[in-house]
Formats: sequence, structure tokens, C-alpha cells
Amino acid sequence: MVTARLKSLSSKLRLSTLLLLLSVGLLSSCSKESHEPLRIASSPWPGYEPIYLARDIGYLPKNKASIFELPSSDITLESFRNHSADMATLTLDEALDLLAGGVKFRILFVMDGSNGADAVMASPQVKSLADLKGKRIAIENIPLGVYMLSRTLNAAKLKREDVHVIPSAESRQLEMYKQDKADAFITFDPFKTQLAALGAHAIFDSSQIPNEIFDLMLVHEDVFQARRQEVCDVAREWFHTLNYMKQSPADATHRISKRLGVSTQEYQTMVGGISTPTLQDNLRLLSTKHPAIITPANNLVQVMLKEGQLKQQVDIRMALDADINTCIEP
Repeated sequence: MVTARLKSLSSKLRLSTLLLLLSVGLLSSCSKESHEPLRIASSPWPGYEPIYLARDIGYLPKNKASIFELPSSDITLESFRNHSADMATLTLDEALDLLAGGVKFRILFVMDGSNGADAVMASPQVKSLADLKGKRIAIENIPLGVYMLSRTLNAAKLKREDVHVIPSAESRQLEMYKQDKADAFITFDPFKTQLAALGAHAIFDSSQIPNEIFDLMLVHEDVFQARRQEVCDVAREWFHTLNYMKQSPADATHRISKRLGVSTQEYQTMVGGISTPTLQDNLRLLSTKHPAIITPANNLVQVMLKEGQLKQQVDIRMALDADINTCIEP
């Protein structure tokens, strides 16, 4: 089962890379006229699967939105930063990084919250956080990877110089584990589950830092203003799809598992550490006079400033729309 999964992932990544090379050119040349489908960039993460399900069951047809599944989150971040994509699935810390860089966007909706799905997976000889001293830690060199490293070292009462940090794409982590090129991996599903199947175990995860890691659907400000109705349709179809997943769980799970190339049990394990905000949760997080996302965002800003991930204060309110309820509600 693991071998088949690895072959599936390898083939998907090779295909994704080829599609990326092709799509970058296509994305850059796309017209922004309203008749063109919205360009949504994403990357592997179980919490993003409802957007693909929306496409596959016809809620989000290709003439409305083209979803580009890129090989890694750092490529998704750059595709949004350079405006190759109109919309993108990114984490809260990445959104703060974009704001600090002057990118103007809106948070359309909160896709999920990590409650254990982001983790530090370690080889058997690393039995606890304290054992990380002097060890090799592989991380994706993106804001989330650096942030998780910071929180891990803080929990372990270690300094950066106490460990050996190895920049590495998530797609290489399985190979690195097999070849003993790292002792611990800052990772997330589906890679977390795959590492566990090889014998790795979690010594720290996002359940220990609640309300700090959120995944968001971002849209460029100019696209939001020029194509608000189409953008809002994407949001409404997201919540329409969440309802479908509740009403037809067996079919939704089968479709998503098949797309990911995993068993239904593996998929259910992957999403065990992910919480998916409802429409009402999103209204509480993003709208009202006191959006609930502000507190965790401000806390995250302070941590990122302390760790040198941000050079200046940023305010998540810059990315919020006071009338978001009129956009995402049916």
C-alpha cells in the first residue's frame, strides 16, 4: 500500500512539475477579462481537498475556475506573489508575509485550522524534543516551516545553533528518511502519514499550539474588486461542497481518497488533525465588529517578529472585508 502510494505521489509530482512549467506560461498570459476562468493556485494538503471536490462534482466548473495543483507550498506562495494566480490557498503566516511585502489581497474564507496535522516527525532514536539537540532537522524553507521550527525549538528549550537545519522540499522527505539524511522532519499531511508508515513518530504537533495555523483562500485585491461576483461564487461553492461532504460522506470520501491515491482510512487519518470552519465559523472569524482571526493573527505576528520572519508590524485587518458576509453567505 505504501509502495503504491509512493508511486502515485511520485507520478503526481512529476506531472505537477510538468504542468507547472506549462501553466506558468499560460497563467502569465491569461487575460483578466471576466470571461476567463479565475486562476486558483494550490498545493498538496488534505484541508484543500474540498476545492477539488467542488470541481469534480460540478459545483465549480472549469469555465468558472481553473485550479492549478502545484508541487509545493512555496511555489504556490510565489505564484500568488507574482500575480500568476488570481487566488491561492495559503497559510496565515504566509498571508502575513505577503502583507509585509506590500501585496494587496483579501481573505475570502478560512479553509481549515491545523490541530495536529502539522508535526515534527522523528526517527525512532529521537524519542523526545530534548533528543533533538545536535540532530538534523529537515524543513521546507517557507514561513510555515520556519515558524514550526521556531515553535518546536521553543518547546524543546533549544536554540537554533543547537540543531542542524536542512532546507528540503516536502516531496523529498520520504527519500531523505529512507537514506538517513535527517533525524526529524517538520512536515504535514500527506507526508506526515507517509513518514509514519515508514516508522517515524510525532514528537511535536500543531495541537500543542492551537489557533496558530490557519489555511486561507486569498484573492488579489484588484481581482476581488473587478470580479467580486465570480470570486464570491467560489466562496459559496466551497460551503456548498462542505454541505455535500456532510450529506454524502461516503461518496465524498471515496472521491477524495481516489484523487489523493490513498485508502479511505488513510484519508480519514490525514484529516483527523484538521478542523474545517463552517460558514458560521467563518463569519465569526472574518466579519462582525471584532473578527476572531485578529487575536491569533496578532499573536502570530509577534512570534514572527521575534524570530526575524517579519521585518515590520502588519495588521491582518488590511486583508479583511467588512461586508464579507454578503459575499460568502448564500
